[in-house]
Amino acid sequence: MSKLILKFHGVIIKEYNLDKPYLTIGRNDDNDICIDHMAVSSHHARIDKAEDTAEDCYTVTELNSTNGTFVNGKKMTTTVLKPNDWIAIGKHILYFK
Repeated sequence: MSKLILKFHGVIIKEYNLDKPYLTIGRNDDNDICIDHMAVSSHHARIDKAEDTAEDCYTVTELNSTNGTFVNGKKMTTTVLKPNDWIAIGKHILYFK
């Protein structure tokens, strides 16, 4: 099963199994992954699992955040995730495994 590993300044904060059709990321408590930092928008990004695929296939989508979402250091709007990709949201990093 795929997962996201949340780190801040190189320290693991939490691991999240990707066991739902989608996960939301943001500063508000109603997100699946809540990152309490001023550089993170209330609803910053979303991870979606592709339907009807034999393998786990996920995309990350930017939700018009103030500071943007970056995959492997590049600003993006929607990107298919590959193993070992990293998502920068504010000063936090989510590693896709």
